[in-house]
Amino acid sequence: MTRLSLSGLLLAFGLLVLTFQPVRAENPDQVKQLRETGKCTGCDLSGADLAGLTVNLADLRGANLTGAQLYKARLRMANLAGANLSATNLVGADLFGARGANLAAAITDDKTTCPDGHAGPCR
Repeated sequence: MTRLSLSGLLLAFGLLVLTFQPVRAENPDQVKQLRETGKCTGCDLSGADLAGLTVNLADLRGANLTGAQLYKARLRMANLAGANLSATNLVGADLFGARGANLAAAITDDKTTCPDGHAGPCR
């Protein structure tokens, strides 16, 4: 193998590895705001680790929750209108009474309580 092809192979491998690194773009101040006030409209919480979060009546209108970890979170009666929930982990979460949630691209399971009260997976 020539030196050029070996360096090209190593570069390609490096790019492939970087592609699979988790993306964390959340704003720490906004995560703190959500935890303390239950309100974070329009916040960037993408990739945030919010597992086990309990915020009933949360206001997350227009928030970016792409890829966030909300495993076993309790978000009863939350306002999720316009929130991006793509690839959001809602496994085991309680979303009873949540409004405006588009869960089509979220990750839910049979332990997730959907907004209408039935067990997931939610759609």
